[in-house]
Amino acid sequence: MEITNNTTSGIYTNEYKRKNITKQTKEYSIKTETSKSNDGVLGIGFLHEKNNTVHYGMCAMYAEDYSEENPIIKVNVTRQGKTEEYHININDVDPRNATEIEMFALCSYADTKGIGSASTFGNWHTLNYYRDNAVHNGYFELPDGTDSFKSVKQDWMKMVQLMMKDYMEAGLFKQALDGKGLLGGFEKWASVV
Repeated sequence: MEITNNTTSGIYTNEYKRKNITKQTKEYSIKTETSKSNDGVLGIGFLHEKNNTVHYGMCAMYAEDYSEENPIIKVNVTRQGKTEEYHININDVDPRNATEIEMFALCSYADTKGIGSASTFGNWHTLNYYRDNAVHNGYFELPDGTDSFKSVKQDWMKMVQLMMKDYMEAGLFKQALDGKGLLGGFEKWASVV
């Protein structure tokens, strides 16, 4: 006999586990393997498009012209067997108005500095779980279009705040605390509204 928890909290928890544990494990193992073979890798992630089952790979590393004062992160995006290179200046990223690739670069950089979520899988992966649930709840839009990851800007902090509220109301305190870590890390780069 299978025991199910049909409360709001149980539904969120079951959905959170179903969507994310397998993806987390796969992305973490890829990140671990890549990190062992290349010390320059800061983060590994995937781009997801609306109504598309294809996911594109991303890899973040310090750019050649990186410095502490001018933190430039190079992001390689692999799509359909071709790799494109993008340079993101972390000082120009505003989590209240950022593209997906900017947030990936920021999250990867923040992980190296110990800023943000204390999640085993890092800021980007935690932010993705929040986004998946926010899309489901109607708080956030998945980009629609091949190059939208670098052109569609959204308020990622507002999305995290809305989901934190939902998680707290559902009694999912661990997920809410993950959001608090994300917001705390992003505040350094957020513009004052």
